[in-house]
Amino acid sequence: MMNGKALILLIDDDPLLRELLTRTLIQEGYEVLAAGTGGEGLSLFDLHHPDVVILDVLLPDIEGWEVCRRIRRVSTVPILFLTALEEIPDRVRGLVLGGDDYIVKPFAVEELLARVEAILRRVRQAAPAASPILEIGNGTLVIDRERRQVRFQGQPLDLSPIEYTLLVYLAERAGRVVSIAELLTAIWGGTQEGSLQALRWYIWNLRQKMEANPKRPRWIQTVRRYGYRLNP
Repeated sequence: MMNGKALILLIDDDPLLRELLTRTLIQEGYEVLAAGTGGEGLSLFDLHHPDVVILDVLLPDIEGWEVCRRIRRVSTVPILFLTALEEIPDRVRGLVLGGDDYIVKPFAVEELLARVEAILRRVRQAAPAASPILEIGNGTLVIDRERRQVRFQGQPLDLSPIEYTLLVYLAERAGRVVSIAELLTAIWGGTQEGSLQALRWYIWNLRQKMEANPKRPRWIQTVRRYGYRLNP
């Protein structure tokens, strides 16, 4: 936060849209950094560590998909895609790469402001864990929430930011069936186009990394037509 205000990084190659959104966001009480290319946006990200990134996909130098990948290697900062790509596969791709939300152009500015505030509200309301260490299965799965590190069967588990968030959410509720609706709300703020497919993809990916036989999962189990359970 800069001066107590959320800092938003806007990356879009449309100068008129950048100017409009910058003015509007400042009027709403945010600090704003704006970039017209992916490279410039990544440089600003590295320098200022924003609280939210609003990211176009069709940039002149580096596609927004790749910008998202590079940010996700080092940060779990919320990313809101703002793009003219409206097909379901594009929405799914954005969420799978680690996007937290997806708005299609043309859009209502009021909707974008509401989405940004919803993202920040989820971040602010995330309650810190009483203990940073979470152990499941007599220490088979160990999650250090303070360092954001996971060990499984004694070995480090390499997870993407959303894989990590999803696994922690399930582990904190180990033994309980968590509904699909609850997971979509916890990870993406609710059901969006493509979010269900993205959730299934992340569950599949976690199983590839944790299960001896992903087709017959022992750890992350499906409860048909309802949700998922992490088996303790």
